Amino acid sequence: MLLCFARVSAEDNTVSSLQAAPSVQRYQDNWDSFGDYRTPEWYQDAKFGIWPHWGIYSVPAFRGEGTFPGEWYGRGMHGVKKGPETRPKKNDDAIINDFYDERGIGQAEHHQKVYGGVEKFGYHEFAALWKAEKFDADQWAELAIDSGAKFFCMMAHHHDSFSLYDSDLTEYDSVNKGPKRDLCREMKEAVTKRGLKFGLSNHMAWNPVFFHFYHTNYKHLPDYGQHTDLYSKGRSDQAFVDRWWARTLEAADKLQPDLYYFDWGWHGGLFKSGGYHPRFAAHFYNNAVDQGKGTYGDPGVVMCCKDHDDPADKLTRDIERGRMGSIQSNVWQTDTSISVHSWGYAVDDEYHSVDYLIETLVDVVSKNGVLMLNFGPKADGTIPAEYRDRLLSMGEWLKTNGEAIYATRPFSIYRDALDRREIKVRYTRNKANTVLYATASDWPGETLTLKSLNTSQVGDLEINSVHLFGVDQELQWEQDNEGLQIETPQQPNAAPAYSFKIQFAENVPSPKK
Repeated sequence: MLLCFARVSAEDNTVSSLQAAPSVQRYQDNWDSFGDYRTPEWYQDAKFGIWPHWGIYSVPAFRGEGTFPGEWYGRGMHGVKKGPETRPKKNDDAIINDFYDERGIGQAEHHQKVYGGVEKFGYHEFAALWKAEKFDADQWAELAIDSGAKFFCMMAHHHDSFSLYDSDLTEYDSVNKGPKRDLCREMKEAVTKRGLKFGLSNHMAWNPVFFHFYHTNYKHLPDYGQHTDLYSKGRSDQAFVDRWWARTLEAADKLQPDLYYFDWGWHGGLFKSGGYHPRFAAHFYNNAVDQGKGTYGDPGVVMCCKDHDDPADKLTRDIERGRMGSIQSNVWQTDTSISVHSWGYAVDDEYHSVDYLIETLVDVVSKNGVLMLNFGPKADGTIPAEYRDRLLSMGEWLKTNGEAIYATRPFSIYRDALDRREIKVRYTRNKANTVLYATASDWPGETLTLKSLNTSQVGDLEINSVHLFGVDQELQWEQDNEGLQIETPQQPNAAPAYSFKIQFAENVPSPKK
């Protein structure tokens, strides 16, 4: 047996070997075979993408108590309120199910009042009511462009397993039911022709748990067991995992996304013991190489996963509605929503302010992260003003300040503190390491003092120029042991944040630790 040892350089993707390497290297079903995986340059540069939670749950558009979201309607509508005597013990895994049962009971009460209860109207019957009659993929794609997003992620299937593409493996998809359209395909065509990258999200692994209350409380229904393609059989056994695996590969192969995002649900049990994480990564990366998107070591695609037991240098770690506390050596992602409680559209939700969303983007990018921001369309395919207006406002801010966000890399530190504690400063730099960007979360007043750039920490600075984005004039500055002090111009129009560009004569210096 002839053994060849090869290594892929993350810098130039060249292959060096002790003997001639095979012409085409392949990823195998284990993490050891992944070598020096490199996050695609396009993703490192993109920084910001958007995606919708949209499906048959958008028809009732009703959320439960507290943070029980509207897209969980298929779970909550099957709940039955139970007394304390039926509550599982604290260390019983079922306590989670019982807890969610109580929070989602409002959806069960709503379903009884509006639709006559589960006995008269099952969750699967919402498929016929979902028409998406006003959906226009080009309008959505234009909104993505206007928001400043560089990629668009479409949902392949949520926890209810209803697919938004033309599936050969289930009748419960948007071509056979409801809209009678391949929604994912339409969105891919609309965004890619505008130069955006296209992603898919997969939430199906949680399907048996999602419909736990259906299987617990409604086995007496005459049609129970007739819609397992949607509801599953209530068990995360090998038969279900095989079904999930086939649908997971089908979506990837049919739509060939640039990014594939996995939600919770496949981080334990048979998913973990069966090695499905590296198995999918190998399949996805190899296919990308075959399609010419990249090479071994740099396949040109992104796999996002919330299981932080997976190696961070082989895929992209994701944090839901959260952030990293420091700069990460590997690119990571946070996914969050414009809406506070739900991800899908719900009639009585609350919404984050534009200031909060911009602050989130700036903070995430300063720590080597990427933001994927959710919006919730209505069932008819229109996008509510609460989402649209905020996305457009983000786009307006990025038109002025985007240079401090796109195609940047993290500085050696991500933040600087001003005397006014309510103002935060986040740093980024350009790839050439000749420009430092400092973004302040509020107007700093007459002077912006960057304390980390004081003479004792960085020495005497050699600065060519300092500018504030949106203002033509060059700004005056001086440096002392208090920091780099920038004289600000008259305050421009109020904005969620203000980005300053500091052009150095040579490389950006790093403060002493």
